[in-house]
Amino acid sequence: MERNGFLGSTVNMALWVSRRSDIEEMEREIFHWTERFGVRYLGLPKEVIPLIQSDLEQAQGAPAVVESNGRLQSFLALNTAAKEIRAGQLLLEAPGDLLYEIEAAGDVSTLPLQHNNEQLIFSSRKVPDDVLVGTPEFEAMQTEMGELSAALSCLNPATTDVSLLGVKYYFYDPRLHRFLFAHVSPDYIFSMMTLAKSIELDPFPAISYSLNHCFKISYKIAEAVFFLHTARFLHKNITSSSVVIVRSQNAHQGKVLSRDDNDEVYLMGFDLIRGEEAATYQQGTFTGHKAFSTLQSMWENDVFQHPDRLQGAKSPRYIQSYDIYSLGVVLLEIGVWKPLKQAAHHLHRTNSAEWGRELMKITPDIGRRMGATYQGIVEWCLSVSRDQNITDADFAQAILDPLDSILSAL
Repeated sequence: MERNGFLGSTVNMALWVSRRSDIEEMEREIFHWTERFGVRYLGLPKEVIPLIQSDLEQAQGAPAVVESNGRLQSFLALNTAAKEIRAGQLLLEAPGDLLYEIEAAGDVSTLPLQHNNEQLIFSSRKVPDDVLVGTPEFEAMQTEMGELSAALSCLNPATTDVSLLGVKYYFYDPRLHRFLFAHVSPDYIFSMMTLAKSIELDPFPAISYSLNHCFKISYKIAEAVFFLHTARFLHKNITSSSVVIVRSQNAHQGKVLSRDDNDEVYLMGFDLIRGEEAATYQQGTFTGHKAFSTLQSMWENDVFQHPDRLQGAKSPRYIQSYDIYSLGVVLLEIGVWKPLKQAAHHLHRTNSAEWGRELMKITPDIGRRMGATYQGIVEWCLSVSRDQNITDADFAQAILDPLDSILSAL
């Protein structure tokens, strides 16, 4: 793009007047591209990121999404003692007043709790009935919950633009024998509902959600999973019940905006999240543990798990591919926009090893509604195996790029 020598410089100066508008338009386009690049920046080869980050820091500072991802990676790299110190800082020692407010509010699953001039969204982790307060097992679980809270406190969705909610603090609820995580919403929320409930109340074909919105939900969930994976952090509980759709209220105008314009999507359900290298329950999923056998049904949890993880004590260690499989099942449910209990009613609990292949048979249905590209994304997710080494680049190329292309076209 540059000529050397006096003649070249003279020609460039002479042509600058005519080229200037084109080059300025190119500059605006490149800047817009870097903004859209967003979280996928984190999936670039490790040799490339420092070079780009250095230029970004000199120009306008590191992107917020990069800073949050860096904080999360730095925390996961700490030793156990340092993690416990960070966790202790987030433990709410005397939550009595807050627990009273939660109990008085009744159902806080459809509207955040208004507490001290801020809205709090809660997620929980049930303590097994056979794990009693004061026992080593309980102390170990509290340590685990504290480290989880500290890791998620690295996230700030108000600045990262990633569909994950950071944790402000956590505490134990003795009444229901559970740990609660308090999340602060970035905007004033008018109402909220899990994706599972939204699909149940508004199934296809009498669906009021637009296809655009379904694609947006799919992209936001996939982007959140990608963000966690780039920090080497696994979710382990990706279901349609762990996705929350919130509707914000415009505080200035005092009115609710349209669904497509103002709905946001957050990946919740953090009760099984742990660092990639952390220990996982060898019983497999919740239903593999006797304490949870009555808490999670086949359709609420098991059907979203990779068949490898439904072998009880024989279940292998959790890996990244299993998160991708779960993501594929959620995208499948979005594609058919009806509860899996209806869309995959032919699945048999006693034959979970075949669930993946049986779900694959449903994908032509979403192809007719969502298109061949979306169908291909779902099939790729459902076909992953524990022998595959899925890189961040593979994730971006197979899931994020096609979804982004669809959204751009729409």
